[in-house]
Amino acid sequence: MIEKLIKMMHTLIRVWQRKGTEKTGSEIKESTREVQVHSGVSRLTEQVTSFLQANYDFRFNLLTEETEFCSLNDSEQGFIPIGKRELNTFCMEAHVQGIPCWDKDISRYIFSTHIGEYHPFRLYMNELPAWDGVDRVTPLAKRVSELPLWVSGFHTWLLGLTAQWEGVVQIHANSVAPLLISSEQGKQKSTFCKSLMPEPLRRYYFDNFKLTSEAQAERLLAEMGLINLDEFDKYASGKMPVLKNLMQMSSLTVCKAYQRNFRSLPRIASFIGTSNRFDLLNDPTGSRRFLCVKVENPIDCDGIEHSQLFAQLKAELKQGAVYWFTHEAECAWQRNNSGFYKSSLVEDVFYSCFRLPQAGEESERLSAADIFKELKNRNAAALRAFNPSLLAQILLKLGAERKHTECGNVYEVVRC
Repeated sequence: MIEKLIKMMHTLIRVWQRKGTEKTGSEIKESTREVQVHSGVSRLTEQVTSFLQANYDFRFNLLTEETEFCSLNDSEQGFIPIGKRELNTFCMEAHVQGIPCWDKDISRYIFSTHIGEYHPFRLYMNELPAWDGVDRVTPLAKRVSELPLWVSGFHTWLLGLTAQWEGVVQIHANSVAPLLISSEQGKQKSTFCKSLMPEPLRRYYFDNFKLTSEAQAERLLAEMGLINLDEFDKYASGKMPVLKNLMQMSSLTVCKAYQRNFRSLPRIASFIGTSNRFDLLNDPTGSRRFLCVKVENPIDCDGIEHSQLFAQLKAELKQGAVYWFTHEAECAWQRNNSGFYKSSLVEDVFYSCFRLPQAGEESERLSAADIFKELKNRNAAALRAFNPSLLAQILLKLGAERKHTECGNVYEVVRC
């Protein structure tokens, strides 16, 4: 009886061992299949990578967050962004080479960290030749106007623009904007603005700037190199505080499309503008943000030597050149801009009754309330929405001298 039990146990053990051996064999087959699949994927990845690297050069644009490519077989073709059409073309060309890949296999490499990064403006500035010592900024400024204040102001503005392109950390950004003004068409104002951009950076010029969306405006400040406020007079007076705030921003908090999180980005763009009207400004203190210049002759926009122009500006920055406007320079521009203010109906009524005294001329001291009363008697309709407090602000804007007395503030005026 015991012997039968022992034989039965031996039989069960042999059956169990045989089944265990069969299971191990199955696992070995599965493992072998996994190795083969992995080897095939690895080989395909290697084929795709080798094919792409042998035919194209790739780079990742940190500004636009796009992968760009150029063909190694076409030296005249520059880098262009990769879209769906280009992606499908890569895949079809790989098939011609006998590589059995899908577009996702191509995308996996193209949109990976294996592609080197670059910043368009940093790259341009780093690849500039050495400056040959010839001044190119002054002749460029004189193409617009030979006014000394303009020549020096344009030079400072270009230094600020270059500093932002180089990534120089600033407390305040390049917060001024040249405004090229002429009443006649055909002076090449807009063309000159665009011609300031070097060819490799031309895509970062923008001339359709809107103030309706601050988020969109801030994103453009982080992505563009030069923003043209073309036809500056189209911007409403109520939007000027928004514009001036944007002009002063040195860093931006931006949430780009298809992203959930906000990021802090450095500002790159500087402003320039054009107009066919001379009555542009309405805030004397804010006028220091603009370099208003009258364009009398058509501007020559040809033959700008961008590489040496920016090589000069880069060298001057390295030597410690001031790339911001001093208080004295701002005051000089405020005086220059006095001829570009908007004239209100209230101002016209004021000048029909009074004028500002000349140096040493005897004048009369009147309070804003007294002046307001006389202006209202002259033209009540023009002062319907005004009061003495608002009139006081206009008097200061016009340059009236204010004196503080025991009876309050008075203004020196001469009756007409």
